[in-house]
Amino acid sequence: MSRLPETLCVAMIVLLVGTVSAHAVAQDAARSDADASRTGGTEEPDRTRLDVERLPPEAIPITRSLYAHGLYIEGVIGGRGFIGGVGRVSSPGPMLAIRIGYEILDWLWIGAIAEGSMHQTATPPPPGRQVFELMGAMGDVRAQINPTAELALWLAGQVGFMVASTDVLGLYGQPNASTVSIAYGGELGIDAHFHARHLSIGLLGGTRLCPALDRMNDLAIGVHGAAYIRYVL
Repeated sequence: MSRLPETLCVAMIVLLVGTVSAHAVAQDAARSDADASRTGGTEEPDRTRLDVERLPPEAIPITRSLYAHGLYIEGVIGGRGFIGGVGRVSSPGPMLAIRIGYEILDWLWIGAIAEGSMHQTATPPPPGRQVFELMGAMGDVRAQINPTAELALWLAGQVGFMVASTDVLGLYGQPNASTVSIAYGGELGIDAHFHARHLSIGLLGGTRLCPALDRMNDLAIGVHGAAYIRYVL
């Protein structure tokens, strides 16, 4: 009998805690119902982010205005070969490029290109096969159309300079290849944006013409293809 008051106290405390908890749960439910009734049962779209986690993808329409615009840098990796001219005495090889530019308008971009490709002579010895590099620096003007917010197609014209790293091509009747010479060409590309403000990837193909790489009246047409990744600051 001496433990009866203690038992009653414990029971009252448990009952009190349960009552308070039930009341709190009821208040939370009432607030949720009130919020739902004010918003019509839906949550307002958060238009400040592309990667919304709490809302379905259709809650935010993706537009190009959500992506970063302005200064950009691209890293390019691919391959280049020549048809005619220097292509008759050399093999295709890998190509790398760094590009920096600025998006003036949605459809107009300007930039600068530093590029290089590595090739090997491909003629019977003597002399034996030798490696040479073609290095170039060019200006770039690009026109772009945007079928969707995530996809773009572009066409570019380029003009600048190109030079071979050694005078090995002089052995094959191209003594001007190792001096800085004018070069020009164009490219066509497709660009795909991630659902992130700054990044996109793409594929491109293009041509290069450089009179110093011609042989006699044999025109040298450089053809290249590459993939790139772009970061817009």
